[in-house]
Amino acid sequence: MNVQIDLLSILSEYAGIFILMLSTFLIGYFACLYLQKAKYIKIITKQNKKIAALKKNNHAISNFEKKPKKETINDLETIFSEIKPKIIKVVKEAQEEINETNIPKRVALKARTSYVSYNKSKAKLNLENLGYGDKSNKDDLTKITGIGPYIEERLNEVGIFNYVQISKLSIGDIRSITDLIDFFPGRIENDDWIGQATESLNVTK
Repeated sequence: MNVQIDLLSILSEYAGIFILMLSTFLIGYFACLYLQKAKYIKIITKQNKKIAALKKNNHAISNFEKKPKKETINDLETIFSEIKPKIIKVVKEAQEEINETNIPKRVALKARTSYVSYNKSKAKLNLENLGYGDKSNKDDLTKITGIGPYIEERLNEVGIFNYVQISKLSIGDIRSITDLIDFFPGRIENDDWIGQATESLNVTK
């Protein structure tokens, strides 16, 4: 009888130890599993963000590549057309400052010009044929390819305000405008300002 009691007590002790060890194992296993899962979730989230950024960049590049080459060139030329007169103005101002600080050179140049005259006639625009414009009949000229805000301002300064005037431009008028606003020779013809202005007039009718 005593032997049976001792055996039961030993078994119960071993069973308690086994349950304790099993509980410890299960707690450790699930804790490791949770930590490993959290680690992988962080890695996956980070990789997903990188993939999304790459897709966004590739989408932007593909959109740029899909943009017609002619349109891209026209945009660049328009931007440069806006900048060119400002560059010329800065260069002229710098040249004037240099000339003012170099008095002997100015005197020599003045003496030379007293014997040699340069008669470059300033270009004139024939507004009799084109028609007169002002702010009361002004159109948004920036809708024409090749005309930005600065070029529009320069056109207004020489008397060009609307599509009707541009649609009537002759070869001589185009040359005069090119000279008056310091524009790229050939750009007005290449961008077909006359055709665009005529089309805009037809749309508004």
